[in-house]
Amino acid sequence: MPTVSLEQLSADLDGIPADRLNDVQGVAGLLLAAANAAGLNPASPPAGKVGPQGVGAVLLGHGGHVLLHAVPAAGVCFVDVAGGGGMHPQRGLDVVTRRLGARQVRIENCCWGPLTQPTTTSEGA
Repeated sequence: MPTVSLEQLSADLDGIPADRLNDVQGVAGLLLAAANAAGLNPASPPAGKVGPQGVGAVLLGHGGHVLLHAVPAAGVCFVDVAGGGGMHPQRGLDVVTRRLGARQVRIENCCWGPLTQPTTTSEGA
């Protein structure tokens, strides 16, 4: 059976100018850039929305995701980059951190694996 490792980076970013977090189209473009840097192929365009609790955006990919939740008035956001199969979440997180100009970054890294992937067989067919 093939094996795969999964990696997830979650980060709290602080000290970000509110105008960078209020721009939903800009945040969506940022998620695309982060996915590209991480080696994640998008499964669909990024989705973003402004609501009473801030800005939320997600990009689902084949084998991973990039998501962001921000509170522009406070200059803070949470970013999560995860995937497996040769993806590099740190590269995606670096893009987000640089472009948003965060003054403070707290990162949590989780790794799982190697995990065994089930394979299909033609027995019994």
